[in-house]
This record gives sequence, structure tokens and C-alpha cells, in this order.
Amino acid sequence: MGLKRREFLQQAGRVLAAIGISEALWLPLGDRYLQALAQPTARKLALLVGVDKYPDSPLHGCVTDVEMQRELLIYRFGFVPSDILTLTDAQATRENIETAFVTHLREQAKPGDVVVFHFSGCGSRVSLGESPGIMQNSLVPADDVLPLLANRAVNDILEETLLLLVRSLATENAIAILDTSYTYPGFPKNGNFRIRSRPRPTVGQPSLAELTFAEDLRSRPNLRPEAAVLAAGANSQLAAEQEWNGFTAGLFTYALTQTLWWATPASSFSVSFSRAAGNVYSKLAGLSQQPQIRHHDLTAAPAVNFSNLILNSPAADGAVTAVEEGGKTVHLWLGGLSPGVLECCGGSVFAVDSSEGARLLLRGRTGLSAKAQVLDKTDRTNSPLTAGKLVKEEIRVLPRNIGLTVALDSGLERIERVDATSAFATVPQVAAVGSEQPADCRFGRVPETTLAETASAHEPALSQSRYGLFSLAQMLIPDTQGDGGEAVKVAVQRLTPQLKAQQAGKLLRLTINEGSSRLKVRAELATLAPQARAVAQREPVRAGGDYRLQPLSGESEKSASAHILSLPEGSLVRYTLYNDSERPVYFVVFCSDCAGRLSVLGAESKDAVGGMSRAIAPGENLSVPAAGASGWPVSPPIGLAETIIIFSENNFDRTLAAMEMQQTREALPIGVLLNPLNVARAVLEDLHAASIPGVQKVGISTDDLALDVNVWATLSFVYRVV
Repeated sequence: MGLKRREFLQQAGRVLAAIGISEALWLPLGDRYLQALAQPTARKLALLVGVDKYPDSPLHGCVTDVEMQRELLIYRFGFVPSDILTLTDAQATRENIETAFVTHLREQAKPGDVVVFHFSGCGSRVSLGESPGIMQNSLVPADDVLPLLANRAVNDILEETLLLLVRSLATENAIAILDTSYTYPGFPKNGNFRIRSRPRPTVGQPSLAELTFAEDLRSRPNLRPEAAVLAAGANSQLAAEQEWNGFTAGLFTYALTQTLWWATPASSFSVSFSRAAGNVYSKLAGLSQQPQIRHHDLTAAPAVNFSNLILNSPAADGAVTAVEEGGKTVHLWLGGLSPGVLECCGGSVFAVDSSEGARLLLRGRTGLSAKAQVLDKTDRTNSPLTAGKLVKEEIRVLPRNIGLTVALDSGLERIERVDATSAFATVPQVAAVGSEQPADCRFGRVPETTLAETASAHEPALSQSRYGLFSLAQMLIPDTQGDGGEAVKVAVQRLTPQLKAQQAGKLLRLTINEGSSRLKVRAELATLAPQARAVAQREPVRAGGDYRLQPLSGESEKSASAHILSLPEGSLVRYTLYNDSERPVYFVVFCSDCAGRLSVLGAESKDAVGGMSRAIAPGENLSVPAAGASGWPVSPPIGLAETIIIFSENNFDRTLAAMEMQQTREALPIGVLLNPLNVARAVLEDLHAASIPGVQKVGISTDDLALDVNVWATLSFVYRVV
């Protein structure tokens, strides 16, 4: 592994939060985008650009990004389809993009209108002037050219040109979104992630046509003083795309659009984005991106106050895009579902958010598009079910046999891959796939540089090969590397407990439903030591509350260097759980560390594991650990951890029984589960049992797990242990 790759991996975290999603940082920039889209009276114009087919650096998710943004803008924010212009692949030349910006956006937009520009594709850096040290970011169009010794001109669009174009608009309600990165790290892929930067170290110069176009813009009168750009990462960071089951998309665009499907007038965009980060926790492990806002003048205050603007539609998981067979079958776009739930949701039920009251049974899915059967329809207005209706998850159906998929690293020899495939086949519900295929984690050799970094002073790194488990971005999962010289089959057998822990975490994260739960509960995270303070709060979006997250004290909401929620090792924390519903609720609290170990946070006695023998009465709250007791210590290893709090209207009888049948590594109130997979399966069975009345009322019958969003809520706190 080269130095650049190692430096890149050292930045990595776990979770979409570790794409550098900074809740404090998103306050000034995410809300601006959200509120601009929500302008209720203005005309809304968009230019969406996506390039996959580059001559020497093909990508696979940029056209999907354009589709994601287009469906979001039409169905969630009321854009008229004819006011959205898309340029994809061969259409997206430098001249076409700049001409379309002028004719479709600048020449049509009036004061007060909303303008959105989106670009997904490769980025690069170009040289300005004689000195190669004077560099500027650029966007690579479809007609990319290779600079020659005799002519070093490239066909890129300067980022400065884009800022000038935004500043030339007659409206201040304009946002540009760039899902691209500018620095080539020396490798086009990192694990399951493909980097969105031009894979050439050669630095070219802007073309004369580009420089002339930019100069003409610069000389225009009445340029606005500032332009806002939402960027997938800082100049030196890498933006990437990932393949999911059936589609590939940019990490930034997918997270952004998914969150905006959920956004409500009562919630800020920043914390909605944090919620999305928790939902895709296990998928986006190991890539560091910190979304930024870029201004022409970074010191300028925003030119408009968006605080009085509201959303023009309620939160949703998707929308009806077409109706056929006389209203019996509908096509859906499910942009609001997290990747894990989307992959497993065959047979789920969605409710149409309208007076028609139709329920839709999911029958098939391709990417983010799905086909559903209309189950019933209480149509008091006699109006037909039509495209454009928003839909919300009502019954989440999950298979009982959800397994774990392990990608075999391309660096393994053929015989190693054969042995690994054979060995993984003996582990129940674990399947090995090729390095390019969607997976939950990766298996491969531990690089010597990583061994040198992780070896203790008394245990020098061995030169023999060691095998371990890795995140999707090739970050070694702690405590999974074996001894030197072990056979592949021995390594897989040794890793079986870690594989079961990874699978257990996957199952628990499939219950996260902060975007769809109707259960009126909330949870607050506070530190008791070294400083007593409230840190964060979570609650379901659709339960009627006001979801909030308080940044760490001392962190400025506008700080460009803000990080995700961090808790020092050794800190003492407490969770306060609130029941704002009209019925008693039960709960269980799990914590997963960066090694994938699953712990249960209990009470002070064995008969109150995870708090499950106690109910929270309506209107009451309960602290875990209990008030007066010492807090829960934040333990190593250093890295990203997650606390998952699951509420239910029914007690967790099966879960409690599964816990009592096994020993934990530590005494209560905290214990690392030795058989977490059995416990996770029991949690799903308990939620399924609690959901039976609601499922029967809807009228579906299934042998799978059917979970009614009205009776449970799973809230997630993702934080970095430092």
C-alpha cells in the first residue's frame, strides 16, 4: 500500500457520518438548500448534469445522481418537469453546460425564483498562469481532452466560472451542488468505492474559450456579492460513488437526497442529514469526506434570510410516478429509503399520503424504482390515484434469513479466493462475492504498513501474510488480523465470531426507522464526566415532535473545521429516554464499537437487562444508567461507535430470554454479547410480535418479519471515540 493510500485510509472513519458529515457544519449550508427549495411561490428552475462516460475514466453513478435529484425536485419540492433540464454523458460538453446555464437558468430566472445546479462527475485541478503552483479546481465535462506537450489546454470548466455564473443570476435563491473531487490520490478505487477525480497526474491549463467565457462573466454588471456551492468534500478530500443492490450513486448525492425526502418544517437539514448517516452506518464505512460550502467571498453574510420559508409537502419515503392497469398497479420512486432497507423491503406496505387512503404492496424493485399492487382504497372523493402522490412506509417486511455478504479483495491470489469462497460457504448465512460486488465488509490480506502501525512495542509485525476483515473502504476492522502464516480456511474459521457480530449489527440497523416511525418517543445523550452537558437528542420525524441535535459546546455552527459528534475515551455518558405517547413503552439499548462488538446497556440488576423489565409510563422519562448511578464509560477502541435504542409498545420477552441464555464478557450494567446474532434475531421477532395487530389490520399475510412503524422506533446515535 502506497503512502498516499495509507494517508487516505488514515482519514477514514465509519458511517456516512464519517464521510465527514458535520452536523454543526451543515446548519448554515444545508438549511440554505432546504429552505431555498421550499420557497412556496417562486418559479423553480434546475440544471442537472451527470457524466459517467469519460474517455479514460468511466464512472457509474453520475447519471443516477441526476435521476435522484430530478425525482426529489419534482415530487418533493414541486418543480415543474419542464423547468428541469438534464445533460448526461455525451450531452454534457463544456460548451453545452455553460450555454444551458445561461439560457435555461440566467435568462429565465427572476428575482425571488429558486435555481438549482447539480454536477456529478470527475473533478480535477488546472494550472493558472506560468506558475504550476497557481491552481484552481475544475469540473471535467464529457468532452475531456488529454493535454499535449505542444498544447497543454484542457476542456475543463473552472470552479470560478461556475461561481461567476451563479453570481450572475437575478435571484439570490441559488444553490450549486458538486458531487466531485479534485485531487487524484494515485488509485481510481478504494475498496468498494470509486473515486470521482480525473485519474491523471498531468496538470493542464484552461482553454482559451473557457478563459474568455469567464472573463466575460467577470465583467458583467450587477454581479451578486456571493454565491453558495455545496461541495461533496474539501479540496484535498476525495468524493466517491458506491454500488448498491441494483444501482450505483454518489455517496454525497444519495445521502443528501434521501435526507431531503424526510425533511419537515420542524427539523433542520443538518440533523436530518445526521439521521441519514446513522441509517447507512454499515454501508459507508471508511471514507472521509467533509461537505463544505464555498463562497466567492467567504466572509460575506448570506444575502437572504430563509427563516420564514416552509416546506410545501410533508415528509415522505417516495412518490407514485405512474399508475397502470386501471389503478391496480403503480410505479414508485423510493428515494427516501436507506440502502439497507431498500435492499430487503420486498413485500413491504406503503400508504399514500392523501385522502384516498390507498395502501400499496411492494411487488418488485429495480434500483430506486419499484412496482406495487394497490391493496385497498378508501376513496371518499372518488378521485383516481394519480402520479405525484407521496408515499410513506407503513409495514416494513424483512426476510428472516438476512445474511452477510463478504467481498474478497482483488489482491488475493486465485487459490486464496477459491479457498475463501469454500470456507465462507461453511459459515451459515455468510456469502463470499467478488471484489467489485456490493457487500457488507471485505476479506483480504492485512498490508504490512497496517501491521506495522497496529503492532505493539513488544510484538513486532511478522513478514508472513495475515488475513483480516475490512470496511468497504479497506479500513482494517480492529482485532480481526490473525497470526502470520495461517491458512485462508483457518482465518475464516477464526473470524466466524466477528462475522456473526457484523451480521447482528446489520440486523439491528435494519430496524432504524427515525424517518418513518409514528411512536412518540425521544432520547437524549448527555455526558456526566469530564463535563456534565447535554450532547444530542433524537426522535422520529413523523411522530409530531421537533427533532433536534445540539452541537458540542464550543463548536461554532459555522465552523469550517467542525467534526462529527466526538466523545473522549473514558467519558461517562447517560441516555434519558422519554415516552410522549399515550401508552407504556419498553426499550433496549445496544452499543456497537468500531470493531463490531455488540454490547447491551443494562440496569443495576440482572432482572432489568437493557431496561426491558421496566416500562416507561406515558409522559414519563427514565435514565439509563439510572439517575444517581455512575454513567456508561466510553470505552476503546478509538474510532466510530454507535448506540442503538429500540422502543416498542410490547415487552422484549424473546430478547431478554436470548440474553439470559448466554454469558456476557463483563458484569452488568454493560456486557459484550458473546452471541449477538441470537439476540439481534430475537429483537426482530419481538418487534414482529408487537406488529401483528397492525399487520392483520392492513390485511397482508407473510412468512417474513412484518414490522408496523406505528408500534416501534429505533433511534441511533453515531459518535467518534477519541
